[in-house]
Amino acid sequence: MKLKVFIIASCLLFVSTNSFSENKDVGMEQTITVKQQLEVLAIDHKERWAQLKDRSGFTRTIHIGDEVKNLDQVVVGDIVNVNFSETIQIKAFGPDAIKAGEEVEVAFAKAAEGEKPGKAVAVAKTIVVTISAIDLERSLVTLADKQGNTKTFSPQIPAKLKKVKVGDKVAITIAKALAITVKPSK
Repeated sequence: MKLKVFIIASCLLFVSTNSFSENKDVGMEQTITVKQQLEVLAIDHKERWAQLKDRSGFTRTIHIGDEVKNLDQVVVGDIVNVNFSETIQIKAFGPDAIKAGEEVEVAFAKAAEGEKPGKAVAVAKTIVVTISAIDLERSLVTLADKQGNTKTFSPQIPAKLKKVKVGDKVAITIAKALAITVKPSK
C-alpha cells in the first residue's frame, strides 16, 4: 500500500511538472509533509466510530464512513498512520511553450479485500497563466489567467524577474497526497 501511494504521488508530480519544454529555469518549489501515528483506543464496528490517540495524548472520536472497507479488521491497539504531503511548484516558460488554462489529475488506491483498511489519494492541479506586466523597480509581476483576471505578486527572489518577460507563461502546480494505513500494534 505504501509503495502504491509513493508511486501515485511521484507520477502525478512528474507528469504535472515535467511535461513542458522550453524551461526558463525560473521558479520555486516548496513541500510540506505531515506524518501522524494514532493509536486505536476504542472502536465500534457496528456504529462505525473509533477513538484515536496521538503521541501527545490528545484523543478524538471520529466517525468512519461507509467507504472504508474491512473495518472489522481494526482492533484496539492498532496504529493508524496518516501521511499528508502538499507541494507547490511555480515555473516560468517561454510564451509558446505551453497553453494557458488548467489541468487536474487524480489517482486513488485502496486496501485489498481482507487486508487492514487503507486508502491513498493524490491530486495535482496545474494552472498556467501569462505574465501581463513586470515592474522591476518595485519587484512586482502581474499574472493573467485565461479569462483575463489579473493578480499582482512580489516574488520571493525579485532578481529572477529579470529572466522573464511580458507574454511568458507561468505554470503553478499544487500537488496533494494523502495516505492512511492501519498496522497491528506490536
